[in-house]
Amino acid sequence: MKNFELVRTEEVKELNTMAKIYRHVPTGAEILSMENDDENKCFGIAFRTPPSDSTGVAHILEHTVLCGSRKYPVKDPFVQLLKGSLQTFLNAFTYPDKTCYPVASQNLKDFHNLVDVYLDSVFHPRITPDFFMQEGWHYELESPEDELKFKGVVYNEMKGVYSSPDSLLMEASQQSLYPDTTYGRDSGGNPKHIPDLTYEQFKAFHDSFYHPSNARIFFYGDDPAEARFALLEDYLKNYEKIDPQSGIELQGTLPAPVRVEKPYAVSADDENPKPMFTVNWMLPSPTDAETVFAVNLLDHILLGTPASPLRKALIESGLGEDITGGGIETHMIQMMYSIGLKGVETNDLEKAEALILSTFKELADQGISKDDIEAALNTFEFELRENNSGGFPRGLSLWLKSLNAWNYGADPLELIAFEQPLQTLKQNALKEGYFEQMIRAYFLDNTHRSTITLVPDAEQAAKVENEEKDRLASIKAGMSGDELNEIVANTKRLLDMQETPDSEEALASIPLLHRDDLDKTVRIVERETVDLHGTTVVKHNLFTNGILYLDIGLDLHGLDQDDIPYASLLGSALLEMGTLHEDYVSLSQRIAKKTGGIYGTPFLSAVEDSEKGVTRFFLRGKCMANQTRELLDILHDVLLQPDFNNQERFKQIVLEHKSEMETAIVPRGHSAVMTRLKAHHNEAHWVSEKMGGVEALFFIRKLASDMDKDWDSVHQRLEKIRQTLLDRSNMLINVTVDPASMADVLHDLDRFVENLPSTGTFSSKEWKRGELPTSEALTAPTMVNYVGCAANLFDAGYKMHGSAMVITRYLQTAWLWEKIRVQGGAYGGMCSFDQRSGVFTFASYRDPNLENSLEIYKATGDYLKNLRLSDDELTRALIGAIGQLDSYQLPDSKGYSSCLRHLLDYTDAERQQLRDEVLATTQAHFNAFGETLNKAFENNAVSVLCSVEAAEKAGLKTKTKVL
Repeated sequence: MKNFELVRTEEVKELNTMAKIYRHVPTGAEILSMENDDENKCFGIAFRTPPSDSTGVAHILEHTVLCGSRKYPVKDPFVQLLKGSLQTFLNAFTYPDKTCYPVASQNLKDFHNLVDVYLDSVFHPRITPDFFMQEGWHYELESPEDELKFKGVVYNEMKGVYSSPDSLLMEASQQSLYPDTTYGRDSGGNPKHIPDLTYEQFKAFHDSFYHPSNARIFFYGDDPAEARFALLEDYLKNYEKIDPQSGIELQGTLPAPVRVEKPYAVSADDENPKPMFTVNWMLPSPTDAETVFAVNLLDHILLGTPASPLRKALIESGLGEDITGGGIETHMIQMMYSIGLKGVETNDLEKAEALILSTFKELADQGISKDDIEAALNTFEFELRENNSGGFPRGLSLWLKSLNAWNYGADPLELIAFEQPLQTLKQNALKEGYFEQMIRAYFLDNTHRSTITLVPDAEQAAKVENEEKDRLASIKAGMSGDELNEIVANTKRLLDMQETPDSEEALASIPLLHRDDLDKTVRIVERETVDLHGTTVVKHNLFTNGILYLDIGLDLHGLDQDDIPYASLLGSALLEMGTLHEDYVSLSQRIAKKTGGIYGTPFLSAVEDSEKGVTRFFLRGKCMANQTRELLDILHDVLLQPDFNNQERFKQIVLEHKSEMETAIVPRGHSAVMTRLKAHHNEAHWVSEKMGGVEALFFIRKLASDMDKDWDSVHQRLEKIRQTLLDRSNMLINVTVDPASMADVLHDLDRFVENLPSTGTFSSKEWKRGELPTSEALTAPTMVNYVGCAANLFDAGYKMHGSAMVITRYLQTAWLWEKIRVQGGAYGGMCSFDQRSGVFTFASYRDPNLENSLEIYKATGDYLKNLRLSDDELTRALIGAIGQLDSYQLPDSKGYSSCLRHLLDYTDAERQQLRDEVLATTQAHFNAFGETLNKAFENNAVSVLCSVEAAEKAGLKTKTKVL
């Protein structure tokens, strides 16, 4: 470690971590090394990468450096690692001014392999012209007579982004505030400008910025510290210090607020498309923890709950359908605040904008409620102390947070060692007028402001498409015959390169675990069940750092079929409408003050060998264990004494849900088609479509339109649903808490359950699934497609075997990656197999193709039938499947997953059998699975989210308009 100078050591007690900051003396590279007992080891390397244009150079480079390197000369080491690693995280991110390369694994050998591949990738990539064309853009022409096209993974990814009005609004909002800096460009790439990028510019960008002198490197976890520096030195030793000139310039103050209006695409037959807008402010730099903590808390006060004053004012105004803008953004050198409304009538735009400003003025003049401050502060502190990053590794979450200061030359611990700034914030929050003064300084007196309005335009989609066609036609017309022949040859050469497999020698360079490195047995989470007054309680004694995680599961099978779509609104109706004794504002404040949050979510799963599924709706809450009674008292009130008779509030909730679903439909088009396709085959999948799919979108639109006509029947239906589900004999409660607290929690829970009704009238209803089209286009104004296809393997005679997990993952990371993404230019191709219902589903994401992708799905069976795998390739596939089975979980997830296994009657012995079958997978299983796919897909269904024009060209039988 002689080349690494220790700059500072600090014990971060609140994170149970020893943090050490180093500088690599020869290059100036900065390293944050965090040592603790977290088995989910993390590494990240970030470079400042400020683009000077909107060609997407930083984004294309992020993709391309993972296409092979000096030490690992394969076409896609990233995919080889996805195939055969135990990684708990493996990806890369392009931000407006930095590019990040993070990995994580619980296995030490695997972790070191990942770090080595990533270090070699960023410092010594094979960024050849071919990979630039594949990942960025190129001309595609199969013969001189054909239509010239643009193709490339990032090109199509960004066409998908630019098909989302919300993405357009956010990008325009950012660019309007920072017109003179790198933030005035699109680091992801504007599809209009991506084809302006040359290979020489692309190569120069890497030469300038991917250097240790421009790197911020991070380690976290229980891996040996000495090995961290040995890995680094191997890569840093050949570099000398340079000035990368990667500084991020500050935006000067705008002389006056600016206004920008832009079009967004809607379908020509939309009856009443509406504008959306944001008001945006530039704020100070995020390099001071006290400022950042204060602004984040203010943001939570203003927008964090349904009852927050700014959110409440906007939603209750009736001027729009839902909030947009997102509030505070801290990952730029000058922070940004953005807030607005979508679904606003044109005549109401000025009123809505004025309402934002007048609400700020009212809060500054009249003061913020102490209850709002206390509630927000409790939530803010709970989240810091819980440090729950969900499925995302905790270490990487801390790293990304640290970069918000570190990237701009500030202390990397500034924003993650939270105890001191939190205490300062708690003291400041008690001061009279503290947040009111912030509102004046940051919003009312801050003239560095912009208003961005997106206006619906039924001709916009055609205009963009025609502009691209005209541009390409003009380019082609200006080319000589020799130039056209060169593009044809280049198209073929690129395809040949993509289709040519890596050599065995090259593949052998990728570090590979052995089967002996894999755990042979499943990880068991101990649980007990007890009966409290007829209610089944599932107990998990796990270390939770003093937090109680409590889940209450209601059985949706008690509902009549027509009531199922309403269940998607159940969480909001119970938690956001108030009770008989308190309005929704005071209820929201009480939840935030006394708990770590409560939310509703469905669990819908097929059951093996049954047409019926598990269909539960969970209320999931958490709190400090010593606040158990407060949490249970709140749950008692919302379950037994909700106030559903507030027509206006319920309508606001419905409009918000409608807006959220419409916003998500294009960006998550692959989910829409997969949910739709699975609904053909099983009751639980059908319920999923009814509650969260396209059918749910149609339902929520109709409800929003019709509920005013017959509010009484809506109100009565909500009450009927609640009374039907609230039967303690059919409820399930899941408890995850520290062993020392379990007895006290159960004591309080006993009192809670005893007060719940036990009607004895619950009956499981029979639902009759409706027919869905087997060849369907879901149409929306989108420049790319989401192509899905599904069939049921059990119907074709397949018997479940663990090898299906190995094969499915292999198809996704080999066949579909190569055919759909690499050769097809889509951003992603995927498949899934439901081991309980037998449904096998294909889908693509931001796909320029439609018929071609369907042909690839159709050819998958033959591909598997003829597949010959080397021992190493089979081992990789096994490791990847085991990695999925052993995904890292925090205590709340361990307890919840175990509870779901209880519901499904899925035993540890059955889990072990599945694991044994995974580890025993052979090539014969792959070949036989191909036969099964061919047989099953003789009776397939197709669902595609695409434009009307694409649907007509593909000859899809049914066209269902979703946007």
